[in-house]
Amino acid sequence: MKKKFLLYSLCLLTLITCKSGSTEIERLTLSPSSTIQDSLFTQLPGSLILCNNYLVWEDPFNPNYFLHVVDINAKKEIGTMGLIGRGPKEFITPLSISSIGNKIFTYDLNQNKQAYYSIDSMLANKDPFILLPPLPIEDCLDIVQIAEGEFISTHPQNEQLFQWIHQDSTVSFFGKSPIKEKLKDYYNSRQGTLFYNPYNQKLIYSASLFPYIALYEKEGNNFQLKWEKVSSKNFYEIKNGNIHFIEEAQVPHEIILTKDYIITLEKEENTPTPTKRTAGIRDLSQVPNTIFVYDYDFNLKKIIDMGMPILRIETKGNSNTIYAVGIDLDFCIVTYEI
Repeated sequence: MKKKFLLYSLCLLTLITCKSGSTEIERLTLSPSSTIQDSLFTQLPGSLILCNNYLVWEDPFNPNYFLHVVDINAKKEIGTMGLIGRGPKEFITPLSISSIGNKIFTYDLNQNKQAYYSIDSMLANKDPFILLPPLPIEDCLDIVQIAEGEFISTHPQNEQLFQWIHQDSTVSFFGKSPIKEKLKDYYNSRQGTLFYNPYNQKLIYSASLFPYIALYEKEGNNFQLKWEKVSSKNFYEIKNGNIHFIEEAQVPHEIILTKDYIITLEKEENTPTPTKRTAGIRDLSQVPNTIFVYDYDFNLKKIIDMGMPILRIETKGNSNTIYAVGIDLDFCIVTYEI
């Protein structure tokens, strides 16, 4: 195991309750169990979203349709949705996430606009755009939908980390801040990734600028903190209420929750990338080709070489199948069984 990766692992794993003896970490190499799409024609794929029997991938640099819909069983693209622009049914800087049913929820980074895109309507040759009343998410750092009309977002300034928008449009807050000290501005310290598994009702948050991961579980009408893993090494310092990051930390690129595992996508330091590809001016040689597989107590179980650089990972949550956007000469969508 390389030195930097070992340091990062120890920073997180020393927070786990110490147990006698050692647990062997399995190392293996996997090949894709199937290829859904062997070529994605884009400068750089955005997020990968699973909607039942469909996969949707974002094409953020496409001036026309920014959502591509792929039938998993047929293994082919069946349609496109989403227009870029300033019109009433267009987005300037869209970000999309999984919704309930065969829908995609999209919001805009530069205007207070949200909408659903219905795959069923698209397949019926109807307008897939469904404009929504504005939600109070204009400052959110990431967002997940946990039920119909119900969203959780990372809030940049409230004392508690998460904003919970309920079905009746009321708003509540919960969650511990990754930084316990009082700051003048929490925006940078709270940048991170959210993922929700509707099958086990677990919510995970991973910070982007320093090692911090927290797992919550829905119990009744509340989310309870199960654990948080904080680095034993300081990657930042706080002076006069301002946070300064003093060292770059190796943190997960993405994090997902399968049926049995917490899976992070990250690069093992000093490990050569098997396939290098440059798309235009974008150097993708540092894209990770490894995933790290933890149990739900965050004990590291496996380090898996995926056989190719991986940009995005996604899962439904009721199995250990993961979907990935990889680089195998071209961008592709593949599946793995973990």
